[in-house]
Amino acid sequence: MHPVESDSGVLPLDGVTVIDLTQVLAGPFASMTLGDMGAEVIKIEAVGRGDRSRNVEPSPAYFDTVNRNKRSVGLDLKTDEGRAVAMRLLSEADVFLESAKPGRAEAFGLGYEAVRETNPGIVYCSITGFGHDSPYEAVPAWDMLIQAMSGIMSVTGEPDGPPVWSGLASGDIAAATYAVQSVLAALFARERGLIDGEWIEVPMFDAAISWLTLRAGHSFGTGEPFPRAGRRHPSLAPFGAFECADDRIVIAAGTESLWADLCAAIDRPELGTDDRFGSLSARLDNRAALVEELDAALGSRPAAAWLETLRDHGVPAGPIHDTRSVWEDDHVERRGLRRRMERPDREAAEVIDNPIHFANLGTHLETAPEALGESTDDVLSAHGYSRAEIDRLREDGVVE
Repeated sequence: MHPVESDSGVLPLDGVTVIDLTQVLAGPFASMTLGDMGAEVIKIEAVGRGDRSRNVEPSPAYFDTVNRNKRSVGLDLKTDEGRAVAMRLLSEADVFLESAKPGRAEAFGLGYEAVRETNPGIVYCSITGFGHDSPYEAVPAWDMLIQAMSGIMSVTGEPDGPPVWSGLASGDIAAATYAVQSVLAALFARERGLIDGEWIEVPMFDAAISWLTLRAGHSFGTGEPFPRAGRRHPSLAPFGAFECADDRIVIAAGTESLWADLCAAIDRPELGTDDRFGSLSARLDNRAALVEELDAALGSRPAAAWLETLRDHGVPAGPIHDTRSVWEDDHVERRGLRRRMERPDREAAEVIDNPIHFANLGTHLETAPEALGESTDDVLSAHGYSRAEIDRLREDGVVE
């Protein structure tokens, strides 16, 4: 049994204001997650350029995937008046997310000490590449670099091939996930009166290393690097990708009972009594022969037919989707994970729904990804700026 998505309209972060000075992926993913939970997210973007991901092709689809539920304010932080606007927004905020280059926030007058002086209760979260005390502090933290240095890249690829970048921005998403967790923890501690405010740092490098978990355990226990396993599981068999008549599927038959079920499903009961495959250790020792036998059996029918048969026999199996075909999956369609957010003045945004399901709370997709500066006037007006002041700031190039 699982929670049924709540229609109560009660959002867990309703009333929380987040000022977001991040761009590209890690910070925007974190602030979007907070916005999905009901926080008001005010996204500060550079005048004339905006978030750098606005210019990554395909545009705006790249930007749209991580920038819903935010109000865009175009602001020039290189000007005194722009910094003053930012500080006024921060004076009434609960959370500040920033991912500027080392020293940049301080140069803008928006370092933790300056913001805390104006707003002692601020939860200030810095997403960095390596951290303020790292020997690599000044190194730009691109995701592939993080995967390479953290060890993630070393475990990805075929056994006889070179390390491979996973293709998924693991370093960014790991940091984003920890940023959300830490911000929520700090808000909870502040609510309980344990702290007044907090300064959090989440280095991408550290976050990525923390994801090594079991792979690090291999090295801790053996003193050896974890080997690349390619399409096969390193310690379970049969467990991996196998060839059908028209496509590959993944089969995860990693226990003795599932191995017996697989032999029955493919109508090869003799494999279950074959000494080469009589135990997990035997199947691992004879993995090449096992794969040859299974590929030969599975090659007689198309993938869809085998998936139906395998699932009827209780064998965990699934297709290998790509980023286009996954949206046609029955589960994905039933859950409505691909969503469209309409925009009155331009093409609708294609986004991925929030995966969290509460019983008594909810998440929402409220604000479609905005154009640069789309909410500048509304946000500044709500923070006490008059129409004349906003017009003057725009004329001076301070806001967009």
